[in-house]
Amino acid sequence: LTTLVLFSIAVVLLHVASNLLNTYYDFQYKIDDTDHCYDETLVKKLLQEDEVLNAAWICIAFSLIFFGCGAVITKSTHLMPLVLFFKALFIGFNYSTGIKFKHKCLGEVVIYTTFGPSIALFVYSCLSKGQFSWELLLASSPLGIVIASILYANNVRDAGHDLKCGVKTVANQIGLKNSLYLYSFLLLIPYVQVTGYAILYQHLELVFIWALAPLTLYFATSPHRSSDPSGISDLFEKTLVNFHLFAFYYTCLLYYITR
Repeated sequence: LTTLVLFSIAVVLLHVASNLLNTYYDFQYKIDDTDHCYDETLVKKLLQEDEVLNAAWICIAFSLIFFGCGAVITKSTHLMPLVLFFKALFIGFNYSTGIKFKHKCLGEVVIYTTFGPSIALFVYSCLSKGQFSWELLLASSPLGIVIASILYANNVRDAGHDLKCGVKTVANQIGLKNSLYLYSFLLLIPYVQVTGYAILYQHLELVFIWALAPLTLYFATSPHRSSDPSGISDLFEKTLVNFHLFAFYYTCLLYYITR
């Protein structure tokens, strides 16, 4: 339990650091300004720029400390946890600056891999002495897609503004109509993934996830039925609701089949 807590804290701190760096560099690159922003931390001077940047580095430092403590306790010298942890650190830093993944149509891809399979495999490999699990990879993939759909909904909503700021996203490169079709696909494909996983590993109880499908289908088709010309004014909020419901229900089902 101690090692699980240590590794979990390390992951959370790394996530917080990534968000702080994103806040800082979005303000630096004028993506967030007084005319358009959803993160008001720096725009409204709730914190100073150096405070946000310093907080990010402090979170990274403590994340490394907690990871190191967990590795010492478990006597882990295996490559898998190290690769996954430093992969997440690399992506967290280069998401908004450096390589700038979010500026090159790669935001959804790196968010999916990092907050879906990578997090699950990281904790598992830390606790199982570097082992890899295909079953866990498949089980965590639907959550990764649902998390990535949140970012994608945000990018659909901000497509015009991002383009003006020189930020290339999938949403502003394929056009509004195609973006909404892709949005619907991202919301519905996790159900297909869960079904495939349930059949492959004979966890048929997981098919009860389809109880949520009508609500997700409503969210997925709402932009196409909206009286709003763009159909995207509340896309982000609906996607958040879908994420919370899906994640909670799916986690409960996974707990049920593994208890």
